[in-house]
Amino acid sequence: MSKEAKILLIISGLFTLAKGLSNVFVNIFLWKKSNDFIMISQYNLIQYIFLPIAFTIGGWLSKKKNGIWALRIGIVFYILFFILIILIKDNIIKYIYPLGILFGVAGGFYWLAFDVLSFDFTSTNNRDTFNGYHGFIAGIPAAIAPFAAAYIIDRSNNTKGYMIVFFLSLIFFVILILISLLLRSQHYGEKLDFKKIIGSNNSDWNNLRKSTIAWGLRDVVILFLLNILIYKTTGSEMELGKLFFISYLISSSSYILEQKFIKPKRRMFALHIGTILMFISVLGLVFKINYYSILFFIILDAISLPFFYVPMTSATFNVLDQHHENNMRIEYIINRDIALNTGRIISTTSLMIFLTFIKNDRALNYFLLFIGSAQLIALYFLRKLKIWDV
Repeated sequence: MSKEAKILLIISGLFTLAKGLSNVFVNIFLWKKSNDFIMISQYNLIQYIFLPIAFTIGGWLSKKKNGIWALRIGIVFYILFFILIILIKDNIIKYIYPLGILFGVAGGFYWLAFDVLSFDFTSTNNRDTFNGYHGFIAGIPAAIAPFAAAYIIDRSNNTKGYMIVFFLSLIFFVILILISLLLRSQHYGEKLDFKKIIGSNNSDWNNLRKSTIAWGLRDVVILFLLNILIYKTTGSEMELGKLFFISYLISSSSYILEQKFIKPKRRMFALHIGTILMFISVLGLVFKINYYSILFFIILDAISLPFFYVPMTSATFNVLDQHHENNMRIEYIINRDIALNTGRIISTTSLMIFLTFIKNDRALNYFLLFIGSAQLIALYFLRKLKIWDV
């Protein structure tokens, strides 16, 4: 891998540490202040709406300048997000909309830049290796950060502990700004092609986009829901931190295993293994939501996710390579993010409808079965891609 790819992996590791310290506990902090699944769903829904908007603006900026600008602006918005939380403290419920907007805009700028730079700093031959190492490097801080945050919260006065955690995230994002100065990026062109952003483009990309919408139904929605269910079941931030520590250690090892053994010719095999195991992992939650069914889900999902996610991520860039659309990579990445967040919006809106109109204790169980099956739909469209034969 190139020097720039290695720096990008370092940035990703520190980003995961900064975000991992607090991201889980922002939702828990909201839950403790509201005990309202619908309100927390609204907070997450706002993020998913503003993510593609920020992706598009970040793409326009990258065309005018370069990808590093979008990366830095995204980090600055994360800094503003945590400054606002530290200032408002216990009044967080009154500010869920601006907080959701800030977090969505921050994520849009950051991930647009990260995805584009990942494409630029890798090739078809080493993309699986980069994504595998990325999962491994991100997995270690993702394991340590929630556990460390839970320990701080557990040992401190309730609100004070949360504020310490949010302040630490703020410090790490400031450090990330400084590290980003080491990166150099090429110029991408003059203006965005909006036909590429909203169009289905070629047949391979159309199938990939459909699979991404399906994956968005599950993606981060199942994580924020599980965070709250773990806390609701155990009543302890420390237990939440322990479970995430176990999950990401396993996931990190699984990413290394995937990149060692799943070479390009075995990508389809990996997709099937990941898809089936992820579906099995959610079945326990369908029957009963308790500590053991959550633990079963966390372990099996952590093992199986890399086998699905790495080939799917690599396929996105490889389609661009095969169809010689490298100069349109920003437009395609925005297109993909719109598809991903369309799935997230559908999923989160469905959750709110479920909880509002279905007055049944098992409503969440049924919803978990719905989103826990989404990768099966994604696999159906991924199987249609021609790139697996290359």
